[in-house]
Amino acid sequence: MPAFLKSPRFIVGAIIVAWIAYVIYFNSQLEPIQIKLLPFVTLQFNVSAVIGGAMIVGAVIAIAVQSFWRRRRASTNAPVSATAP
Repeated sequence: MPAFLKSPRFIVGAIIVAWIAYVIYFNSQLEPIQIKLLPFVTLQFNVSAVIGGAMIVGAVIAIAVQSFWRRRRASTNAPVSATAP
């Protein structure tokens, strides 16, 4: 058995991927969600599409916050050069 299969990071990642696949598969069998924007406009979404969209939006927001956080910290901790005599 390869060593990476025994690592805790791989095991936890495999469990999370299996759980996400379980949630998406069994929620795809539910009835669609109906959203009424106006009295004559109704949108229908599958539950799995709503869950997938929420995961994608959450990941994009997390990446954006991390990039802004790193950019701000890099500018505030910039070294100050000494002036020549």
